[in-house]
Amino acid sequence: MKIQRQTILFIFLALLMSDAIARPLVAVTVPAQAWLVKQIADEKVELLTMIPKGHVPESAQPGPRNLSRFQQADIHFTVGDPAFSFESRYISPYREKADPMRWLSMFEIAGDLVPAHKLMAIDPHLWTSPAVMLASAKVLEQTLAALDPQNAGLYRSNLLRLQEKITNLDRQLRDIVGGLPTDKLLVYHPAWGHFCLDFGLQQIAIENEGKAPGAGSLADLFASLEKDNINFIISSPGADRRLAAMVAKQFSLNLVMINPMDTDWMRMMLVMKQALEKNEK
Repeated sequence: MKIQRQTILFIFLALLMSDAIARPLVAVTVPAQAWLVKQIADEKVELLTMIPKGHVPESAQPGPRNLSRFQQADIHFTVGDPAFSFESRYISPYREKADPMRWLSMFEIAGDLVPAHKLMAIDPHLWTSPAVMLASAKVLEQTLAALDPQNAGLYRSNLLRLQEKITNLDRQLRDIVGGLPTDKLLVYHPAWGHFCLDFGLQQIAIENEGKAPGAGSLADLFASLEKDNINFIISSPGADRRLAAMVAKQFSLNLVMINPMDTDWMRMMLVMKQALEKNEK
């Protein structure tokens, strides 16, 4: 009886280990990409996020263990924007050694949607664009299916479900934006350029290249706020909330906190949607 129990336990552990070994490792850079992988792959992959929850790209530093695991990943899902300094320092040097068919770049995927010169003129937070997220989801699903054909049906059905969610969100946002009193979106940190590109808005950022504005820039901003019908400002964790709050108080603006590094992309977008809804005509 004891031998039978040991045998059963051994078989059970062996099955668990084989399942863990069989799962592809997908390495991503930001939490929004991790969210996207989970929507498509569910629990069929092992996931490595290089900038984990609670960190921001400007100060994040991956440890040796994560860098080692990143090199071993079956799929590398990157932001890919040359201006994204975190990847330039820690991720891009490994691209030459990686399988080009399994190195996915949101920047390159977005290049099929938007001319390159426009992409280069926008901040590197490509994941704030529903259109880029949807296009990336399609490429991710195809890559996963080719790597793991046994679960291709699951990846496909999950993609179709996600397409419906993002398409509905996009439609709702377009309806709301059409009723806004202005086409300006005031932010502290410039993280919403790709969102603005999707919906015909103009991002006005207080911060410039990671630095607080000087007196001249603030004067220009104040002049713009006096003539534009802007009634809220977006800030995020890690930003200088004091300056954002000062601008909000000076012009009686609502201060809205939205985290572009949120681990739940849909939640992040719904916070943006609610902020826009409150400011319709």
